[in-house]
Amino acid sequence: MKRALVLTASIGGGHNATSLAIKEYSDSFRNDYQVEIVDILEYITPVLSKIVGKSYEINAKTFPEVYGWLYELNNSTEGKLTKNNLSMFYTQLKELIETFRPEYVICVHPVSISNIIKTRKKFGYQYKVVVLVTDYDYHSSWINEDADAFVVASNYMKFRLMDDGIPIQKINVTGIPTSLINKKITAKNEARGILKLKDKTTILAMGGSFGAGKLKKLMNVIGESDLDIQTVFIAGKNKRTKRVLEKHMKEFDKDFRVLGFTDQVSLYMDASDFLITKPGGLTISEALIKNIPIIINNPIPGQEEENAIYLLNKGIAVRLNKDNEISALLKDLINDPVRVDNMKEMQKHYSKPNASEDLFKVLDALETL
Repeated sequence: MKRALVLTASIGGGHNATSLAIKEYSDSFRNDYQVEIVDILEYITPVLSKIVGKSYEINAKTFPEVYGWLYELNNSTEGKLTKNNLSMFYTQLKELIETFRPEYVICVHPVSISNIIKTRKKFGYQYKVVVLVTDYDYHSSWINEDADAFVVASNYMKFRLMDDGIPIQKINVTGIPTSLINKKITAKNEARGILKLKDKTTILAMGGSFGAGKLKKLMNVIGESDLDIQTVFIAGKNKRTKRVLEKHMKEFDKDFRVLGFTDQVSLYMDASDFLITKPGGLTISEALIKNIPIIINNPIPGQEEENAIYLLNKGIAVRLNKDNEISALLKDLINDPVRVDNMKEMQKHYSKPNASEDLFKVLDALETL
């Protein structure tokens, strides 16, 4: 039995979801592996985890420009703020490795990378370190030439890593692992029937794990438009946003549905014609697999802005620049099937539905080195 330790951090929802997808695949198909997930900040000190996670959420939602400035500041110093902030916790990191005794450590958040590599060197451990980047571009804090393998979502990232001095033999373009349920595609009319939705043009509007993305403004513009559509708003874990949307929807004679956190996002994607979303790495990966045209909305400066640039450059998505333009943008897409078909064709080309399977092939290959 080979042991793999996945190191995540509760900063946004994508890192944890990717970790769970890795374990889900292993439990279902790779019984020669034992996968364990550890939130590195939670393990070291729960207080630090809560502070960092909440700070990210507040800055991303309320002060995105400040978050973007900090992101670029850290990027300009080669990620030193992220790379070195656990160096005082070597005792806990040693305890972590002694507890799990992994052959592989998979880092799905940059906060763990350099520190777990330094721990390996300091105490003479032999585990392999795999860096799994959970976006479609990367911050410099993801880069450490002593990592044994890099797993990325696109050839563009491969070429970027090569420019940054990472040998090509260490780079694997496998995609971002997503839950197995995303590989199952339910026919649109069937999905609508299961979810008790009308059989008409359907928009899915999502605000990420903490319900950002100015969903109320979107509801207001769509509600005041003459669009004959139904719209599903998913507020994630943000209970306040859900309450606000539920109250606001009563002001309109429209087919609106408001949800909080739900485990049926995959089915709602199957039922929908367009997805309006912040471009988090995992959400984008899921949407590509589901082949649902993407409308980028309010990306957080930093990694989400970089994701948006990638999607636009590839012709995979369109971008909503002003909230009051959503009605015109939707009408334009609905009446331009050639454009929509091209977007969906590009999505098929760049989607990576077998990312979890291919990740374990990377681990298998490392065993022979």
